[in-house]
Amino acid sequence: MRRRLFLLLCAVLTAVGPALAPAAPARGSTNQVVRVGILLNQDTVALSAEGVIEVGDTATQTVTPLPAGAYEFRPSPLGMDAGAHRFGAVVRLRSAAGWIQAGPRRYRGLIELRRSAMGRLTVINEIDLEEYLYGVIKMEVDPRWPAEALKAQAVAARTLAVQSVGRFAAEGYDLRATTDSQVYAGINAEDPRTTAAVEATRGVIMTYAGRPIFAAYHSDSGGATESSEHVWGQPYPYLRGVVDPFGAGAPGREWLSRIDLAGLEARLARAGRPLAGILGIEVSSTSPSGRVLTVRVTGGGAAVELRGTELRQILGVSLLRSTLFAVRLVGDNGAAAVEFRGRGSGHGVGMSQWGAWGQAAAGRGYAEILRFYYQGIQLETR
Repeated sequence: MRRRLFLLLCAVLTAVGPALAPAAPARGSTNQVVRVGILLNQDTVALSAEGVIEVGDTATQTVTPLPAGAYEFRPSPLGMDAGAHRFGAVVRLRSAAGWIQAGPRRYRGLIELRRSAMGRLTVINEIDLEEYLYGVIKMEVDPRWPAEALKAQAVAARTLAVQSVGRFAAEGYDLRATTDSQVYAGINAEDPRTTAAVEATRGVIMTYAGRPIFAAYHSDSGGATESSEHVWGQPYPYLRGVVDPFGAGAPGREWLSRIDLAGLEARLARAGRPLAGILGIEVSSTSPSGRVLTVRVTGGGAAVELRGTELRQILGVSLLRSTLFAVRLVGDNGAAAVEFRGRGSGHGVGMSQWGAWGQAAAGRGYAEILRFYYQGIQLETR
């Protein structure tokens, strides 16, 4: 009987196999399933639901029904435990309530727990693509924005998800719930306005030469987007820099930040680019949009040449909001700090979210917005 229950659960949850390889994008279908890594390498995982939780164990091919409530899963030598219950290294859970809470958030669909060879747990949310987007859009843009801007964001996010399927296959999932992919927060992040944008564009993605594009997007272009090769070294024919006057209303478009010389030296050292006694810093090359390609830092009879993107990574995106900046040494009694004066926020490639807001406010539809930021693309329903 328990084996029959397991087989029935597998039929409902999709096929269970030892590899659990993510499925390829389903052409002609809007019912694609994606696997999202939501909690990675955890010592323990707290799960709860208001309905019975069916736990399918892929090792024993059995189903254990757990009463509604909260459970703490812990790694064990052979798999994982939840109180007195013993399971193998991979379990798949679904609740009669239609959702399961994992950590602080609730998620639709199925929850999968995987014990790693290092004895830690990873939580994967296996969910319909459109329902996944319900939990993404509000995390990326304000749901109070014009509807066409929300639709543009929905199509960009859907396209990026489809194009990213299999990216983290070695870890057992397609996407991460962080900026490594795009921010996803499950049911907690759903909003009727963003859900409406997802539904209004259901299944619509951007393609180039028949393939889903890498739909990069960012917060604010600062007045011009950038071609992809100047940021990541790889040219994409649809990610071309354009003059972008539409995000002028972005809050904090112009910014100023400082770091003292000792702090800069410490961060360079931690990044493996040590330079003591900094005496100068200057932009040594820029891209067509004016973004910093390289920075030269001098001091102590030596010099360090850094890519602008590398410096942003070293200093952090809260200090260097973009690579569209000027830099100088400042101080009342000799140079004591480095000052960055810049514009925009994010890497600058693809769609500017604040630019989409400006275009929607001016009456443009989502398709026109997307074709402005992604050149030569087609909009297809799959």
